[in-house]
Amino acid sequence: MAEYQLKIGKIGQKVVDGYKKVEEKFTDTFLEKDESSPSGYTLKTGKTAEKVVGTYHRIEDGVVGTYKKIEDAFVDKFLEEKKQD
Repeated sequence: MAEYQLKIGKIGQKVVDGYKKVEEKFTDTFLEKDESSPSGYTLKTGKTAEKVVGTYHRIEDGVVGTYKKIEDAFVDKFLEEKKQD
């Protein structure tokens, strides 16, 4: 199956940039670098941070899942795979 990538555009780029800023702020606030960890980070503040991280991951998964559904619907509606000659 062919791979597609959605063109982000100006509004999409603002959303992506905003998301990156939130992610960076979150990382700076709750995580510290740890080369021994598989992710490269460990939590700074224990149980509270674990709850926040869990909530963050659920929100992130929801946003990514919703974006993927929209992207799939767009591809199904407006794109078709180009036939190989």
